[in-house]
Amino acid sequence: MTGTIAGTRPPDGTHDGGRPGPGAGGGREGGRHGRVRRFLGRPETGPARWVLAVAVLGAVMGASLGFQNVLLDSGWMPKAFVVASMTVLLPALVRRWPRLAAYAPLAALAGWIMGLTLTFFAGTAYLGLIPSSRTLDAAVDLATEASAVIMVNNTPVPLEPGLVFVICAGVGFAALLVDTLAITVALPGFSAVGLVLLLLPGSLTTQEGIGAPGFVGAGAGYLLLLGCCRWYAPDGRLRPAANRARSGTLARATMLGGAVVLVAALLPAAIPGFDTGSFPQGSRLGTAGNVAGLDPMISLGNDLRAQSGAVNMTYLSSSDVPLYMRMSTLQDFSGKVWKPSPVAKDSTTVLSGLLPALGSNPAVPEVVTKTWVDVVNLASAFLPAPLSATGVVDLRGPWAWNAATQTIRAQGDSSTRGQSYMVTSAMPALTPALLEAATQKPDARLDPIFLQLPGNVPSILKNTAEDITKGKTTPYDRAMAIQDYLRSPLFTYSEKTPVEKGYDGAGMNVLAKFLEVKAGYCVHFSAAMAVMARELGIPSRIAVGYAPGERTTESVVVDGQTLQGYQVSGRDAHAWPELYFEGLGWVPFEPTPSRGSVPSYARDNVPGASNAGPNDFLNGANANPTATASPAASAPAAPTTAAAAVAPTPQPARISASLVGVFLVLLALASPAFSRLQVRRRRLAMVRGGGLKGLHGGGGSARGGSVRGARRAGGVGGSGVVVADPRDAPELLAWREFVASAVDYGYRYDASLTPALHAAGIARLAGLEGSGAAGDSVGYTRTVVRTAADVLRDAYENAIYGPPSAERTAGRDDLADAVETVIGRLNGRADFWSRLRAVLLPPSLFKRTP
Repeated sequence: MTGTIAGTRPPDGTHDGGRPGPGAGGGREGGRHGRVRRFLGRPETGPARWVLAVAVLGAVMGASLGFQNVLLDSGWMPKAFVVASMTVLLPALVRRWPRLAAYAPLAALAGWIMGLTLTFFAGTAYLGLIPSSRTLDAAVDLATEASAVIMVNNTPVPLEPGLVFVICAGVGFAALLVDTLAITVALPGFSAVGLVLLLLPGSLTTQEGIGAPGFVGAGAGYLLLLGCCRWYAPDGRLRPAANRARSGTLARATMLGGAVVLVAALLPAAIPGFDTGSFPQGSRLGTAGNVAGLDPMISLGNDLRAQSGAVNMTYLSSSDVPLYMRMSTLQDFSGKVWKPSPVAKDSTTVLSGLLPALGSNPAVPEVVTKTWVDVVNLASAFLPAPLSATGVVDLRGPWAWNAATQTIRAQGDSSTRGQSYMVTSAMPALTPALLEAATQKPDARLDPIFLQLPGNVPSILKNTAEDITKGKTTPYDRAMAIQDYLRSPLFTYSEKTPVEKGYDGAGMNVLAKFLEVKAGYCVHFSAAMAVMARELGIPSRIAVGYAPGERTTESVVVDGQTLQGYQVSGRDAHAWPELYFEGLGWVPFEPTPSRGSVPSYARDNVPGASNAGPNDFLNGANANPTATASPAASAPAAPTTAAAAVAPTPQPARISASLVGVFLVLLALASPAFSRLQVRRRRLAMVRGGGLKGLHGGGGSARGGSVRGARRAGGVGGSGVVVADPRDAPELLAWREFVASAVDYGYRYDASLTPALHAAGIARLAGLEGSGAAGDSVGYTRTVVRTAADVLRDAYENAIYGPPSAERTAGRDDLADAVETVIGRLNGRADFWSRLRAVLLPPSLFKRTP
């Protein structure tokens, strides 16, 4: 029985399915098309490439089911399917031609870009597929819009175009990564990295996790990918029956599934931060109520929807009324994202004798309050404190006071985690009559950002503000009119309606939709009042923090004052507007119905008060109170008995999200080096162990050609005994690793050269001096010592062109040693950058070698 040469393409041509391809005698090809065809090589046919592409697509789309709890509905899936399909389609087409197969990752990248262009920017692209400068601008706009949606929304997120674009881009990138790892690099097991990336958003941002569909879809897709890569080789051909029968994939898959179940059961107990449910469903890093990052509004929506009863903090206060615990302020309404401003340059780290940038007139009476705060379950860069803080004691770590926003923000690695501290605050004794009399224009020193609005404010905001304040002549009357309008029966408090109607978050278009639907939660009510106040010329900002919470039975006496206890949970997360009144400073209002506590000065407007003369307290220029204006500024710290009475609750450890991100980045950077190392170890191990031992062709099955008869025989000898894949012969494996290692160190592989020429070129690169002869088989005796390159060349030529061996059971340690010798010489002669490239980004992973 005759056969083709092992490890090479048969002269008569074969295709993926193992059936005979077109013969070589089909006529001589000429002209330009003939030259192109000769350059590209004989194309592969059959289903193998398409089966692998469909497996990658199925695995990616199965894992993407984990987005079900992240997004409001599944309307994004058709677009994601188109992007992922084009990402795997182009590399499958490219792999049809052997000369282009090494460029499949570039084809996947092109398919990813064209898929996104076709789906989202067809009108701005050439032929609807090729991006133009307008396409790039539109992509940047959508990405910016997605950033705004992510910053001010909470899961499940409405399907905004920008967010759909980002999700589809992520699914397409995962398809590119899986295709490259599973097919180009031939590491289908390691391709799970791409699927895990699709599961992270659902695992880390939702209470429900990825859900059963996402878990089953990812697992089934991964097993499908492993199964298809078991049947089809990376070069797009059907694997021989010998490989398939001896693979043991089913047993390994069963063991892998059992290991996954075991890890899923033990992981929550082993890793801090996974405290509920089974990973990944039902768990998340951290707990509800945690505030992370720069924008506490992210946590705000999570807490409200989750209705978390976990206590975030407790506090004891001498105030007669419950206190709002502010954390940060939002004052820049010009962009799509409303977030706290960066730390001001004039911030102070001395937390005593604190003064606002523009406070109340020194003649206005003040109410001094002492508040002892114990943080239980809150991690934030912003410190919870009442408005108009004048001093903070017993606070660990460096913190900075922003006088313009009256916020206290952590410096370095400090946070609120496990903090216990005393805050002294001094608030003007506000009354309706006092506010009614505050009619002066804002001080020129007031930051103009508190009055600025973007140019695209919907007309409904200004028209509504003007309609509801007709006849109101003072800032206070207008503020009360806005608050009364938003708290009227026309509006409904709802945390779900904005999500269902697609206008969740805080933005000008969101507020316009809110005024139309008239349903929302504190973010919408506070933002609407703040924007309408600016439309009427009243400076405003939004405070984000916590409503007063629930009163407890705990109380402590400090310096003759009784401090009453309160506890604040995630459901108390809140946002409210603060308006500036000249001579009084910043004044909180409560426009959200059924939430918080309406201040006494904002409950009943005093009829006729607008006709009263200016209050004597407000006469004269605005001046900040001096250190002696408030005796509380120098009040002594609370005694240690107060701290003992409210001892902090131990805080469970958490895994830093940034640490997880750094780990994933490092893992991605190390994947090429790891992949190449595994390929080399496997090859050398098989060379030393004899590859897949035993080429039992039976009878005369090997006659007419060395180790190649088994391929044509379909992997079964004449006697019915299963034979090994001839491509796993030690001589061929050693030769492939020999050439691949040389390519890693800069050798340019040319498939048209003979093995002798390749060996000579690599020997020169490695500095090996040898005979360069073809070997003893040509009929003469060598006169010089044979080098490692000569040993590898002779073994390869004898295996390919020499007489067949009836049985191969022994390994070839000499060949493995020769390969390692060549690698050592190549590494020793290469410069630093060549060695670094050979380790971190080995070219043999991306170029076609034997």
